[in-house]
Amino acid sequence: MRDHYEIDMRRSGMRKRRKHKSSLKLWILLIVIAALAIFGAVELVEYVMDNFRPVETVPAQATPPAVTEQQAQAPKPAEPVLNGTVPATPGPHDYSILVVKGEHKLYLLDKGKRVAVWGCAIGRGGAGQKQRSRDNTTPTGHFYIDEIDDASTWAHDFGDGKGLIQHAYGPWFLSLDTKSVSHGKWDGIGIHGTHDPSSIGTNASEGCIRLKNENLLTLYKYVKVGTKVEITE
Repeated sequence: MRDHYEIDMRRSGMRKRRKHKSSLKLWILLIVIAALAIFGAVELVEYVMDNFRPVETVPAQATPPAVTEQQAQAPKPAEPVLNGTVPATPGPHDYSILVVKGEHKLYLLDKGKRVAVWGCAIGRGGAGQKQRSRDNTTPTGHFYIDEIDDASTWAHDFGDGKGLIQHAYGPWFLSLDTKSVSHGKWDGIGIHGTHDPSSIGTNASEGCIRLKNENLLTLYKYVKVGTKVEITE
């Protein structure tokens, strides 16, 4: 009987150990399955996040509308025609003068923009820089008005055989400070009127810039001592 009892006990113990091992394997299997499930869920979430997240769109840069053939051929607005009338515009103003020798033109500028133009005469010496007194050449460079003199009573002999000419300089003489160019070698250059309107548009003076008297009277209203004057070729 004892032998049978011991055998039964061994068999019972073996069954318990087998049952314990089976339970352990089952738990291990469940843990593995759970781990795989968790890992798979993480992978699934990452896949969804990577493939189904909203796509950020970059707004396309606006392109200018194409110019139609009709628009391309449309005439451009005409530039205002310059003449001897200074337009009335709101201030403040910053008037200056530009003389272009080759054009025989004197321009009135406001803040650097040409607003009026008059024909002028320049020195008989024509193009080039003035080198010395009495070379009859109008200097080029940047100057400013240093005096405004009443020239209505002035007379001058131009050495042309006509003798002393009364009112030779018109109503005003706008004297230019030329020391920065002449370095004291010559002086006496200015903008003035004339006794000879037919000389306007030619090389006729001894180096000064001549205007018709009526145009000088207009210019006089817009200049002062200190007004900048540029003379170019």
